[in-house]
Amino acid sequence: MSDPEATQPAGAAGYGSVLDRLVSVVRTHPATSLLLVTITVASVLTGALWNDAAEDPALYDRFGYGLPAWQDGEPWNFLTGGFLTPQLVLYAPILVLVAVVAGTYERRVGAWRTLVVVVGGQVLAALAAAALLAPFQDSGWTWAAELADRLDLGLSAGGFAALGALTAVMQPVWRTRVRVAASAYLVAMLLGSGLLWDLEHLLGWGIGLVAGPLLVGRAPRWPEWHFGRRTQRASVALVVAVFAVANLVEAAFPGNGGPFHDGGDRYQPVGLSLGVVVVALFWLVTADGLRRGKRVAWWFTAVPTVLGVVGLLAGPDSAETRADLVLLGLQAVLLAVTVGAFTARAPEGTTARVVRRLLVVLVVLFVYTVLGFVVLQDDVAPPLTVATAFEEFADRVTFSTDAVEPLTDAARLFLDSIAAVWAGAILVTLVGAMYASRRTPSPPDQDERIRRLLRDSPSTSSIEWMLTWPGTTVWFAPSGTTAIGYRVVGTVALCLGDPVGPAAERADALARFDEYCELRGWTPCLFAAGADTVADAGAQGWKAVQVGEDAVVPLPGLEFKGKAWQDVRTAINKAGKQEVVLEVTRWADCPPAIADQLRVISQGWVSDKALPEMGFTLGTLAEADDPEVRLHLAIDADRTVEGFTSWLPVARDGEVVGWTVDLMRRREGGAFRPVMEFLIGASALQFQEEGYEFLSLSAAPLAKAPDTAAGDSDQRVLQALLDLLGDTLEPYYGFRSLLRFKAKFKPEFRAIHLVFPDETALAEIGIAIARAYMPDAGPIQWARMAAELVGPSTEAAG
Repeated sequence: MSDPEATQPAGAAGYGSVLDRLVSVVRTHPATSLLLVTITVASVLTGALWNDAAEDPALYDRFGYGLPAWQDGEPWNFLTGGFLTPQLVLYAPILVLVAVVAGTYERRVGAWRTLVVVVGGQVLAALAAAALLAPFQDSGWTWAAELADRLDLGLSAGGFAALGALTAVMQPVWRTRVRVAASAYLVAMLLGSGLLWDLEHLLGWGIGLVAGPLLVGRAPRWPEWHFGRRTQRASVALVVAVFAVANLVEAAFPGNGGPFHDGGDRYQPVGLSLGVVVVALFWLVTADGLRRGKRVAWWFTAVPTVLGVVGLLAGPDSAETRADLVLLGLQAVLLAVTVGAFTARAPEGTTARVVRRLLVVLVVLFVYTVLGFVVLQDDVAPPLTVATAFEEFADRVTFSTDAVEPLTDAARLFLDSIAAVWAGAILVTLVGAMYASRRTPSPPDQDERIRRLLRDSPSTSSIEWMLTWPGTTVWFAPSGTTAIGYRVVGTVALCLGDPVGPAAERADALARFDEYCELRGWTPCLFAAGADTVADAGAQGWKAVQVGEDAVVPLPGLEFKGKAWQDVRTAINKAGKQEVVLEVTRWADCPPAIADQLRVISQGWVSDKALPEMGFTLGTLAEADDPEVRLHLAIDADRTVEGFTSWLPVARDGEVVGWTVDLMRRREGGAFRPVMEFLIGASALQFQEEGYEFLSLSAAPLAKAPDTAAGDSDQRVLQALLDLLGDTLEPYYGFRSLLRFKAKFKPEFRAIHLVFPDETALAEIGIAIARAYMPDAGPIQWARMAAELVGPSTEAAG
């Protein structure tokens, strides 16, 4: 009998799958689903979805909420009006706001609390706005009087109330960021746009901030905010970026001038234009530079801000200039207070290059403009003169009002191209200045010094020899006896292992290295650090999250006896029967025939992966070409290499006391299947015979994370990123399956951690780790990996 599902049309199966997902979403988010369905049904039944309420006053008269509704005896409108949309263009943003924010909040706190926050917050915000405006209805304050006579529709204030409540159950790092960003945005919109919904949004946000803690059983409290350098950088960047976004939104949806509009001037909406977009992009790029601590970004922000304040003070008074004066004044004060946080300097000569490039572009653009005016002088109005030509050029490069109007398409394209080319030149030059990095060259004797420290210092990590690998820069403490190896990935100084040096100096070295990174705009973090480093860093307020396990096998008394060692014993016995032996050598001592086999085996392993050979804590044959690194070969009677391992030394007080495995490669389709079990087992016996204390099967990075963490721990954010990276790479590099393989040798598992000073760069740290492991992966390889991960399994299909 055939399977009825097997004969079902593909379209029907797809329909059923979609329906199943929809049912699942409704079951897990009943409150959010109810809100979305109610908004959609109410908007359809009343016609609000396709009838613009601004053109159909009947919708506002029947359902709108605001002070007039209260005065007309229609208090129920404060509830019903929230489920209608005032314009079709606002329908999608309202649905997205409710779906994303309320849906996330519902997953955290449940359905009934979500309904209370969204619906209750909407009603209270609308009532509070009406109550605040009532005393000013006949006061002569133009802005307040106009808003007092307005009605509104929509559930957006409830959405902002839910966002405010959501921050109460966020991790502290995101709580602070969201509160700063949302508060800055809502205040900027109220001052600059000043529509009734802007006031309601701010009130709804405040209601949510108060209600959020209460709904989870605790009293509201002032947040603990440590305003250190990195927090200052993040805060200033966030404010600048939010103001840029607010200007874009205000230009797209012009308001009435805000609270400063008092009838003494005529408010002129700016409108969305190329100039507005370019200015917003300028501030967004600069904000990212501020986040990185760039001094040039501070200057790029401070100079226009101060000039803007001066210009507003000297210019004509208007509602728009008053709002801008408040916002730019606050920005200027914030920049002045935090100037000391922006210490990362661009490479020498960057400022000169920026000025020189922009001047060259300006001169070339001026010549282009003159030639264009000569050709198209009859295609513009009024007729061109030398004065109007200069004025038009100045207007175009400052993105202000144009002096002439194009009469033909060619003239319009020509005039628009002036501003477009200038805007592109500014942004490209600005991006180059923001992301130029002042790299610190490696000391010329770095390799010799770090090798000497690794041999003479107390050993704390089994992977410390990796600090000798190419691509690692070593920072030496002023004493010269402690070092930290790192590589800069983006804005993260990604350090490997523990500080190398006397135990008494490591805590001070961490503090000094942190200062060293701060001056350069980097965030330091130590990957694969041990428990002692976690303790030293924790005393300075650093955080730690476990990212893997180091598998250490003590060698004294090691015997492969008992059932637990059966796989290893079997591999060693089978090697004897097949005449496979362990051969110890070094790369420089390998005959050409052997070296060629090692290259073929390694290349075969890499070609089997969708991504290139990895780096960071995973070496290649290049790293095996080291006189102090051992190669252990599984080789048969015909001199065929069935597999090989490379071993890194671990020294203490001038003597090698243990070895750490790095490369583990087997011949594709080799005749000796248990080659890895044999290589590890035989190597352990060889090291034991030579008198070493232990061997390490190396850290299994991204193979284990803590099972639990504190409910309010910021580490959860980074832990989720690392878990995602481990899940993504597992099909290709098998970190977790490797951890299971190492368990055959009954090692002592020792936790390794990621240690970092604060949480303001958690996302950057996760991305830096991914890039460090896959430095050569390109867009095509990333896309192929993503497609394979989301695509159907071929094994399942078979």
